[in-house]
Amino acid sequence: MKDVVISEFEVRWGECDPAGIIYHPNYIDWFSVARMRFIKENGLSYMESFHDQGLVLVVIQVGLSCKKTLRAEDKAYVHARLEVCTRTRMQFHYDVYNESGTLCASGFTEHAFVDIPTNKAVNIAKRNPELWAILQGLPVTQPETH
Repeated sequence: MKDVVISEFEVRWGECDPAGIIYHPNYIDWFSVARMRFIKENGLSYMESFHDQGLVLVVIQVGLSCKKTLRAEDKAYVHARLEVCTRTRMQFHYDVYNESGTLCASGFTEHAFVDIPTNKAVNIAKRNPELWAILQGLPVTQPETH
């Protein structure tokens, strides 16, 4: 199991605002990619393990703190880790670094397990005990201190 999964991005011009720096909503898109990669690198397919089983991870809260700008053509490395995994919620933390290793942004997303047919939040341990058993084995870590 991987405590931290790193996803590499190159800032594209279309992700920038008129000043040529990354537009903040794009970090949230990167978080989504990094979260999916974290799940996959830890042995689960989001589509097979959740979606195909009638479950989705619905974002119920998101936070972002920008510390240093990234510009078009800069490399960015999103470090994703799972902070919380309960029967009803998952929370991920993300740190975004540039090529020189400087922290540029950090954030989190909190998710509820939601049943697709009913569109209602569920207790994953009751709804899908097999998946809950796998989720309990995921590495849950606290973010690095800076």
